Amino acid sequence: MLKKTISIIGSGPSGFYTAYRLLKKSPIPIHIKLWEKLPVPFGLSRYGVAPDHPEVKNCEETFKLCFKEHFNDYDYNNCTSSQDQQQQQQNSIEFIGGVTVGGSHIKLKQIIDNQDIVIFSYGCQSDRRLNIPGEQTTKGVFTSREFVNWYNGHFDYSLSEKFNNFPWSKVKNIGIIGNGNVALDLTRILISNQIDEIWNNTDISKIALKNLQNCNIKNIELIARRDFLNSKFTNKELRELWELEKYGIKGTINKEFFNKNQFDIKNMDRTLKRRVEMCDEYMKPFNERTKKNYKKFKPLDIVTKTWELDYLKTPLRINKDSNGYIKSLTLCHNIITPENRVVPQLNEKITYNIDLLITSLGYKGVPLPEFKSLDIGFQKDHISNVKGHVLSSSGNIIPGLYASGWIRRGSQGVIASTMQDSFEVADTVIKDLATNLNGQTNYPKKLNVESIPHITWSQWESLDKEEHRRGQLSSKPREKFLSIKDVQDHLSSL
Repeated sequence: MLKKTISIIGSGPSGFYTAYRLLKKSPIPIHIKLWEKLPVPFGLSRYGVAPDHPEVKNCEETFKLCFKEHFNDYDYNNCTSSQDQQQQQQNSIEFIGGVTVGGSHIKLKQIIDNQDIVIFSYGCQSDRRLNIPGEQTTKGVFTSREFVNWYNGHFDYSLSEKFNNFPWSKVKNIGIIGNGNVALDLTRILISNQIDEIWNNTDISKIALKNLQNCNIKNIELIARRDFLNSKFTNKELRELWELEKYGIKGTINKEFFNKNQFDIKNMDRTLKRRVEMCDEYMKPFNERTKKNYKKFKPLDIVTKTWELDYLKTPLRINKDSNGYIKSLTLCHNIITPENRVVPQLNEKITYNIDLLITSLGYKGVPLPEFKSLDIGFQKDHISNVKGHVLSSSGNIIPGLYASGWIRRGSQGVIASTMQDSFEVADTVIKDLATNLNGQTNYPKKLNVESIPHITWSQWESLDKEEHRRGQLSSKPREKFLSIKDVQDHLSSL
């Protein structure tokens, strides 16, 4: 039986988990081409996870083992010997890094025409915006995606003058719009970066860390449109912020937005009950706390920095000084109707003086350049699909095309939920292959990439090994390559 050929576009968690499931479960022999525009794999795991949360990146080891077991760039369509025939029956995968699908080297249509299955797993690579005056013209205003990519050493941002030439020493008061886990990650990194025991042994970009340590941060406001009960962060992330009190970093919530007695605790789910308890306990003086969980670390007597969960506010305008840098943020109060609708009170304006603003509104998916000409549907921030089956602009299933992860359903959930989503899509592909629902041909669909300059898995392994070697010199898990040139120089030296 000839191998079925599958191209997966994107090598982040959704792409890798989709590949992993296909390789493990497909009874029909398959060969997977895993496409990645960067020279390195792992996407959001490598560039989106907070550096002080290395356990979240454990999936990368699973992906490496998957490649070790199934890596094969053998020319499976020209097999002749019995050994060839045996290899032909084995599921296999290859990595094609440093190639932009739709760029000068290969078009999406070429991949679709020469593969049995194409799965879009390239995630959300743009930003949701406030769309208020001053947002895109004021210095010192960043999106969370930009900021996270910068401190994680992403090639597009690690050496960016927008970040590295910013006057970090002037930063004292920071505003963060949003209250999901990313907003809490940003707060933790900004407010604790001078604490060596937290950051010295992580793979945070040394350039970013040095810049951030020049800040003189006094307070961070985490601003949300809704109320406390609608917070999007998890309890684990919130606890990490509260526990920074042992370093003299104090958190707070205004009593207007948080009072244990105002909540219907009996009818709350367990997670929300724990969140209310946590905040109530941490806002008490240490010797008045009643739960052991909140007395693990005694706070410093002197508070040096503060952070605040701030609710029911809508940003209206970003104000800048004569040099174009942010100086303040104008907001208004909100109310929430009985129908759970947010209504800005435009006559109740307030102004916060801030030196840095980060908008943490979530990531946004964008269509690939050829989607329109290929009639691939796209809605809001993700590919139009039904249970992973890609739809045309008119709502019809396009045979052989699938989507998984954030580009399938929008930027929601963590890596664990992305895994489950990817497994479901992979199972659908396996079922469709087995029942021939996609009109698969009986002749081999072969796509030759030998003429396309790209990074192979073996080359990535060399890069990975070098990053670990560099990291060991300073007791870090790795020190990432920060530029494409650095990658090219290393590979050319082999």
